[in-house]
Amino acid sequence: MAYRRSVVVLAMAALGGVLAGCPMGDPEGPGARGVVSLGEGVSTSERKTLRVRAVPASDTPFDPDNPQFPGPDLDGDDRWLTHEVSLEGLSFPQPYEIGAVLGITDHERWRVFAWLSADEIEEQSDAPRSGEPYGTTTVDIDSCGLSYGGYCTVTEGVDVTLDQTAP
Repeated sequence: MAYRRSVVVLAMAALGGVLAGCPMGDPEGPGARGVVSLGEGVSTSERKTLRVRAVPASDTPFDPDNPQFPGPDLDGDDRWLTHEVSLEGLSFPQPYEIGAVLGITDHERWRVFAWLSADEIEEQSDAPRSGEPYGTTTVDIDSCGLSYGGYCTVTEGVDVTLDQTAP
């Protein structure tokens, strides 16, 4: 009798897991969390929006004389949810978080860009324009393990200092 009860309980738990999603829970999506700081001599005057984006990092070292910024053609696994906030009343260092809520990526290493844009928050802007201050850093996302494969979780402490000027 105890054996039957155990089988029924296990079957109900498995069915509940199937109906509610993965019984081990969905993986937290890939992303980054940290603060954006202003570099020496960088001012928010003449700027309206703080923007943060990320793209898979290439194996080529980042070249500030010929920067390759995120483009509008990226989607799906090559783009995360972004962070945009009006500079009105904002103070620095400013916390941010970008990334997917759930899911995984096949890309372990990402390049995070942050910049001060002259555009209003409602205007589309995927990369800093000439003369806009920006900063960048890379982040390695943790493995999701054998259960899911790929990379997931929001990585803490991914700080960016706006210390460059877009050419």
